[in-house]
Amino acid sequence: MTLVFRRPGTGPQMHALVIGVGDYPYCQGGDSHVPPRSAAGAVGELYSQLLSTPASALKVAEWLLEHQADDAVAPLGSLDVLVSARGTRSVNGTDVQRACHDNVRTQLLGWLERCDEHPQNVALFFFTGHGYALETDQLLLLDDFATPGRPAFDAAFPLRDTYAAVLSACTARTVCFFVDACRTATAENLLSAPPRGRALLDAPPALPGARDAPLILSTSAGASAYGDPNGLTRFTSSLLAALSGQAAERRNPDGAWVVTSHLHRPILELSNRPEDLKDTPKGEDGRQHPQETGTPLGGVIRQLAQPPEVPFTLGCDPREALLDAHLELTSFTKPLERRSRPPLPELWTDKAPAGHYDYSATFPAASYAKADGRLFLVPPLFAWDLLCETLPEEPA
Repeated sequence: MTLVFRRPGTGPQMHALVIGVGDYPYCQGGDSHVPPRSAAGAVGELYSQLLSTPASALKVAEWLLEHQADDAVAPLGSLDVLVSARGTRSVNGTDVQRACHDNVRTQLLGWLERCDEHPQNVALFFFTGHGYALETDQLLLLDDFATPGRPAFDAAFPLRDTYAAVLSACTARTVCFFVDACRTATAENLLSAPPRGRALLDAPPALPGARDAPLILSTSAGASAYGDPNGLTRFTSSLLAALSGQAAERRNPDGAWVVTSHLHRPILELSNRPEDLKDTPKGEDGRQHPQETGTPLGGVIRQLAQPPEVPFTLGCDPREALLDAHLELTSFTKPLERRSRPPLPELWTDKAPAGHYDYSATFPAASYAKADGRLFLVPPLFAWDLLCETLPEEPA
């Protein structure tokens, strides 16, 4: 087993199962790949090796160990990690198992037992790897996909049945599913009927009642999910930014900043930043639109020790006023905390802790009147233009 972290406790905890598949031995480029002699082999030809997915799963695991272990609301109680990559991967000093169907099923059952240890627990499921879209579901491909002598999709599992089965089997107050995989039907022309996959758990006879249970998919139906071969998937980057504070909210003026199960909107906003679109494959739009199909009810996942850093983009209206504007951002509650920027043609981009600020523009060249306004920096991203008025010309 690859339970890389376990801290027993008597109160609410988070229990996480993280799966990343990038090395598919029987698919194109895999160590055990052979020329297709069967339908399974032909399907395997359509799927290549992935580099960003193992890196992303490992990054999620590292983030949980660093940021969730001592959380005030749901400290990390256990972390299971399964990663299929070229070579051995380790987390927290433990070599992790590969993400084949049997291993995932075994770890899922153990994860469910720990999730049930307290009714206020938070259960977190994260998968990244290849996906296959069905009309009303999605199959997630594990590393023994397209094994010779077996149906190709025998090593894939149906997402929605798994989600429903987990909700039926698990009493945790919040269950979060994050699925980072393409939603295309690459092999449909090779198959006589839609594939079924092989369930990890028996599906319940009926869907359970309303639960705090977000199910967030990395992209829209029929679309690809993107990843940097030298880094992380776009969805993973957006998810971790959201969990780190760019999805944070404050439920009363004097309360702590918390991250809740309302994660879809922040992840959506964070998924198409300019830096993410610059490496778009030729001929593709490159935009990625995560979708939510679960039932988030706003349960708290983590509590921040301090206000989150909010990326901001500030400017002037009209835009050409920036050429003469000295910009300043001053905390309303801590006047000694201020940021400034000299006149430049581009917008002002930076980060600052969430909160109320005075934003001003002064013009040494006396081309515009001094302008100021008050704003409230809130996650995930903040953009605003300060209205600037030209000074009247002096009479000749």
